[in-house]
Amino acid sequence: MEKEQIPHPAPPLELQKAPEPEPRQPVMINVDDVDFCYGTHQVLFDVNLEIPPRAVTAFIGPSGCGKTTLLRCFNRMNDLIDGARISAGRVRLEGRNIYAPEVDVVDLRRRVGMVFQKSNPFPKSIYENVAYGLRVLGVNKKARINEAVEKSLRASAL
Repeated sequence: MEKEQIPHPAPPLELQKAPEPEPRQPVMINVDDVDFCYGTHQVLFDVNLEIPPRAVTAFIGPSGCGKTTLLRCFNRMNDLIDGARISAGRVRLEGRNIYAPEVDVVDLRRRVGMVFQKSNPFPKSIYENVAYGLRVLGVNKKARINEAVEKSLRASAL
């Protein structure tokens, strides 16, 4: 009887330890798969972005490409425009969905402010432009608004 040849076992696998992943930077603002519409007209398509804390971030592009619309999503200023809405995706500030129903929008706008390079005056009367801030803060009493507007206009000599 002939001896059966048994193949030599394969040499043991040499496992190399995978390099440790670099620690993930904290993210202040996350934009996840955001689509945005004005009425039925979609202007942002599947936007994804991570902005770390204290980062200088620039949005560069031609007029009308959605830079300001995206910025206004960060503090929900688009909520003030009839028919404007995020139709898909989410925007998170420090991990929290800023479009969740329990979010205090006034507090959000205190934390996420904006200053635009070119001023855009409101297309209303002087009275309505001054009263606008109070209305956004939820002041609805006409007497309170009248008093504040008059005081502001007198202080600015208007």
